[in-house]
Amino acid sequence: MPSERDLVAHLLRRAGFGAFPDAYEYFAGQGFTATFDWLLDEQRPDDPAIAELQYDLGTIAGVKRWWLHRLLLTRQPLREKMVLFWHGHFATANRKVGNPGWMAQQLELFRAHALGDFRALVRSVTYDPAMMRWLDLHGSHRRVPNENYARELMELFTIGRGNYTEQDIKEAARALTGWRLDQGKLVFDPGRHDDGIKTVLGERGNWKADEVVDIVTRQPACARFIARKLLAFFVYDDPEPGVVERFAAIFASSAYSVRALVEAILRSPEFRSDRAYHAKIKSPVDFVVGALKDLDVRTVPAGLNVAASTAAMGQDVLDPPSVKGWDGGSTWLSAGWFIARCNFVAALLSGRHPDGRPWVDTMRLAAGFDGGWDTYGIVERLAQRTLGADGGAKALDLVAQAAGDLTDVANRGRRDQRVRAILHLLLTSPAYQFL
Repeated sequence: MPSERDLVAHLLRRAGFGAFPDAYEYFAGQGFTATFDWLLDEQRPDDPAIAELQYDLGTIAGVKRWWLHRLLLTRQPLREKMVLFWHGHFATANRKVGNPGWMAQQLELFRAHALGDFRALVRSVTYDPAMMRWLDLHGSHRRVPNENYARELMELFTIGRGNYTEQDIKEAARALTGWRLDQGKLVFDPGRHDDGIKTVLGERGNWKADEVVDIVTRQPACARFIARKLLAFFVYDDPEPGVVERFAAIFASSAYSVRALVEAILRSPEFRSDRAYHAKIKSPVDFVVGALKDLDVRTVPAGLNVAASTAAMGQDVLDPPSVKGWDGGSTWLSAGWFIARCNFVAALLSGRHPDGRPWVDTMRLAAGFDGGWDTYGIVERLAQRTLGADGGAKALDLVAQAAGDLTDVANRGRRDQRVRAILHLLLTSPAYQFL
């Protein structure tokens, strides 16, 4: 069973993106419950530095970099983690949308509904301009209803395969006709809408979009589908059917409150279990933002394109590969994508600001332990921050041996090089790839 200190780190990684070293020490001293309460506090204002970030939001590259920088700075890490979850759930790609402003607007939609009413979120997504273009709902005409959104609404967004028929999709598509985008504004055209009687999932009526969303989300399969997906996101893959049913009941009884479901999951014995601890492979976003925090890099250096880095690792934010998002799991560690992780670590540890200061201050990271410049002491201290107490003595010994002894290195530059070598080995170790 993980210690209290390790459970705090586990919570900060899973319900956020880790923590800067001083924040990690603070929360470790406060304990799991206090850290949990801090994460769930939605009234805390976010870092004002976010509003001062200088990126060109008229380009998709600028929006991507702005969002990833926000993940590093945010004082609402659970909310931003849910924005990332909903982006993967309602996976929308700018390569088809072709409108950076709409993609940024969709992120704000996810932020507003991150922990709110799931049904309200689905309704808002249905009318979202980026989604309408992505799944061809805009311009769907009663004479030729487009079935793309109706299909994904059921298959990927709410109830999952096996819980609807092809006829349900056709009928729902009829109900979703009539909307179009006019210079970026959503317009309902009654002449394009099919106002006949439709039967969706056994319910008959003259349904429109809102009614279809209500019909689909009140299916018992919806609570199970979302509970299973959030359990897999926060706890571990392939949660047991009985566990899924327990959390589905919590979700349904809370009137589909995402906050109630997430809070129950994070408080659960499953979340604290040995099976959950360090059991999920970090996504590229978790890896990149987490590494910046672990190395105490407080702002994204101007010379570091974090969006290009996560894309090279397989997670091109705002441009997922398909409507089902990223496969994740073991696919994140394919040979090419793992090499991209190693390259990112190397670039981060060797990068310097225009004034010559290194992006990563190794002397500050290595400070604060007893034993002077003893290599094992440095490794142990840094491993506690990056791997947790379960990094393993054998792994620490191997890293210490590979890095060499620092006790006889008098030159500050040589010591700096050795510490960077230690950090590179730690951040590219198998253990560090897991949340």
